[in-house]
Amino acid sequence: MERIYALRKAAKDLGEPVIRDASFGLLLKTVREKQPKKILEIGVNVGLSGIAMLLNSPDSRLTGIEISEEKIEAARKNYETFGVKDRVRILSGDASEILPLITAKYDFIFLDGPKGHYFEYLPHILSALDKGGILFADNVLFRGYVGGKVKVPHRHATIKHGMENFLKALTSDKDLKTVVYDIEDGVSVTEKL
Repeated sequence: MERIYALRKAAKDLGEPVIRDASFGLLLKTVREKQPKKILEIGVNVGLSGIAMLLNSPDSRLTGIEISEEKIEAARKNYETFGVKDRVRILSGDASEILPLITAKYDFIFLDGPKGHYFEYLPHILSALDKGGILFADNVLFRGYVGGKVKVPHRHATIKHGMENFLKALTSDKDLKTVVYDIEDGVSVTEKL
């Protein structure tokens, strides 16, 4: 894991959107507790979170969705370096187009894609999430704008509104149990009952 942390730091230094440290710790803790068999990762980036999840859950297989060919290539190299490439399948393209086509069931879904699409993705995610499965979503408090801690610039109002709808849908659904963690940029952990 030391190598993962070093690569995460290097990616952050290059301005890559990497899940923050406390949120990353919570992600890995949740994966260790759940030991999922099938993980869906929406927003692969360069593969570091996926690798860390696989290293913390040795029987897991991961399907990732990523739109950037450049990031997919970097992720594939990282999967090979860490010896997990045989446990990973990447779907190349826009999650908005791929998610409606997914028929497989997953017992863990890590959502860290474009924030403005979380609410749009939700019905497809819940359809793909197996009973007893976990949806782990990063950045749900979106820079402090959700929940009113920080005044929202006009250019982010639509994303804030969509994220509020996303959280409302998660917390008001009687078939879901959701906890929102006010750490860093906000994390929600939802269990499908």
